[in-house]
Amino acid sequence: MARGKMMVAREDIVVVVGAEPPTYGEVELVHNKTGEKVTRTETTIVLDEGKPGVSYAFKAFQKVPSSHPAVKDCPGGFMPLDDVDEMVAAANGLS
Repeated sequence: MARGKMMVAREDIVVVVGAEPPTYGEVELVHNKTGEKVTRTETTIVLDEGKPGVSYAFKAFQKVPSSHPAVKDCPGGFMPLDDVDEMVAAANGLS
């Protein structure tokens, strides 16, 4: 795999790919003080369970291919490997 295609995790991170939250039903109530009808989400009425997704855990600076689903789902959690090399060179006064 080419070096330009590799990414590294910015920090310890867990990315859950493909997860979907559950969908809850709504109920209409009459507000006690105003008498207006209001709609409220009721968490005891589950319309759709959602999906748990797949969890991926990465250590700080762990190498990951740029095609990995976690990189595509959370691009801010990763940076190109070449940027790390430049940061290390700058820190060591080699730039």
